[in-house]
Amino acid sequence: MSARSVALVATLLAATAAGPGVAAAQQATLSEDSFPLHADEKQVVTGETTLEPGTEMTFRIKSNNASNPFIQQSHVTVQPNGTFAAQFDLARVPANTSYELYGHVDGDALFERTGTVAQCDGDCTDPVPDIESPAQTDDGENAVTVAQGETAEIPLSMTDGGSKTLSVGSEATNYQINATVSDDDGDGEVLVLFDTAAAGTDGATLTVADDGDSLTVTAPEPELPSTLAPAAYPYRVFEGQATDGTSTVGRLVIEANGTANEQFEVEETAEFGFGEPVSQVRQGETSRIPVVLATADAATVSIGSPASNYEINATVRDGNGDSRVVLLFDTTAAGHDEPTLRTAADADAVAVESGSEVALDSQLAAGSYELSLYRGTEVASQPDAIGTLVVGGGNTTADASSDGVDSVTGETSVAAQSQSGGSGIGAGALAVGGVLAVAGVGVCLRAILN
Repeated sequence: MSARSVALVATLLAATAAGPGVAAAQQATLSEDSFPLHADEKQVVTGETTLEPGTEMTFRIKSNNASNPFIQQSHVTVQPNGTFAAQFDLARVPANTSYELYGHVDGDALFERTGTVAQCDGDCTDPVPDIESPAQTDDGENAVTVAQGETAEIPLSMTDGGSKTLSVGSEATNYQINATVSDDDGDGEVLVLFDTAAAGTDGATLTVADDGDSLTVTAPEPELPSTLAPAAYPYRVFEGQATDGTSTVGRLVIEANGTANEQFEVEETAEFGFGEPVSQVRQGETSRIPVVLATADAATVSIGSPASNYEINATVRDGNGDSRVVLLFDTTAAGHDEPTLRTAADADAVAVESGSEVALDSQLAAGSYELSLYRGTEVASQPDAIGTLVVGGGNTTADASSDGVDSVTGETSVAAQSQSGGSGIGAGALAVGGVLAVAGVGVCLRAILN
């Protein structure tokens, strides 16, 4: 499916097709061959753009049906020929669900489009075009991986001398910081340290490893109400002290860390909802799901759904007065006798609804699970906030054994979760290029949906 093989739609940025806030200038068009999107895996949206090759674009698709809430995000890179391709997994989205698809780059809207997920009567997966990797940074590496709460090392080649500007993040990820870097000792390189625990606080997020080099922050980072979310953040390296020229690009991947310290207080204006729209974790590890209670005395969290063959409901309460609860979800214990949910702060409390957890005969399957949040102590007809828990494939080989009861509490007879590929939950859900890059950073899902 070539984006150049068909006539492209008229600009989606025109007033007749775009919603409020979309940029006035034409910057991206979508191929009509991409539509309709079907209720199946590998739904690929292609098109062309006038943006520079290597530019990172963010695509987001969300439900317009409150009865079938979902949200997915995809980061794509503009190819040398000006084309792009974003991939979504809609296998778990019911047919006839209306959606809104929109894209932006560095906070500037590119397009908005509405549609309805079509019924799939066979194999509706789309072919994925050949995608080139982003241009590599000067040091030959374009991806740096670090655990949440730890310090990443970003090496920059300075063989040409002078200074360079490093920009980490973007408006699209709700986090960005820029700094000018100089190789003062003339050894031809600078190792920049990015402290993920200090990001969004008064501490120094960016420093240099060698005292002979120097770094000056030129665009301060925003204050964050929580730890910098685990996600993939683009970084760019510009020659000199300007950020409007050609750059090499890379990616800072922050992986979820169940022991990351929570050092933040909720802002007075924080709204009820999930502190992060997407929580990520690997099989066998524990996910952190921040819940902002705001003025609510209690909230009910639902993880999973009947469609995913796993579900658990629980009520959380704030016990230390910070208007938030960080919920810990143990993927190893899920569906078994061990406690699946607990709170990061001892003063907070979580109570699992009796009989609500589905029993599993093996470990929790990799895939994406719906997060629903309700005010009060009961599950209502419609959630007040939604999110997604993404469980990636882990390295563990031993599955927990089943205890033979109908549910974890022994009260409700439910079907055990299937671990086969037919469950409709792909390990590649929400992923493009093998990297999960979704996330609002320190914002609730309500802000993203707005």
